[in-house]
Amino acid sequence: MKTKMLLRLGVRVPNEGARRLAIFIMREPVGTLNKMLRKLGIGQISLERMMVGEITPAADIGYQIFAFTGCAVSASDWDSKPKGGWFDIVDEREPVRRAA
Repeated sequence: MKTKMLLRLGVRVPNEGARRLAIFIMREPVGTLNKMLRKLGIGQISLERMMVGEITPAADIGYQIFAFTGCAVSASDWDSKPKGGWFDIVDEREPVRRAA
């Protein structure tokens, strides 16, 4: 039996990256968080440390989060002050188009 992973959020939003990732996960189907962790090759403890602002993702993990979220969470968001609370609306971003 698979266990459902929960995203634990602190009282204070530490940065825009954590806020955007939380909102992305909340909008996605159940199981997306597990799928993301497997794809990134990180554990729940590392993610929780990112979500409380204890650490910021390394460049490669930041890029993978950016790709997995369809541009919703950029690497620079992790170094930016939050633009709202955990459940406030975020501005939608256009997907990045790759050159042919």
